[in-house]
Amino acid sequence: MTNTPTTYHVWFATKRRKWLLQSDIDQTAKDLIREVASEKGISLIECETAIDHVHLLLRLHPHQTLSKVMNLIKGISSRKLHLAIPELKLDSHSHHFWQRGYNFTIVEPGSLTTRRQCVQTQKERLEKFER
Repeated sequence: MTNTPTTYHVWFATKRRKWLLQSDIDQTAKDLIREVASEKGISLIECETAIDHVHLLLRLHPHQTLSKVMNLIKGISSRKLHLAIPELKLDSHSHHFWQRGYNFTIVEPGSLTTRRQCVQTQKERLEKFER
């Protein structure tokens, strides 16, 4: 087993892909995700939203498992979001802000810069979400 950290590009959606990540909710969600990462010793490289989903870049050490880290990030941020903005339960029609599950890819060291740019520019590519 190597002691080299692994970098993951992770993305997950709001419950029922509702367009809830806008204005104050958007910023509050990102702040809470950063707060959870900091409190739990999770290396969060990037965090950006795009209307109904979040993209993260995480660098995890071998003793950290992606499933445990995502459980912490999604679970705690969801609870804190509902406490900070109680009307979200009405808007999302759920006690859970995030949809179940997540997707991820492992980021190879040589592609970290490109992947960071991809995460950072989520809002610049919103035209793909226009309905």
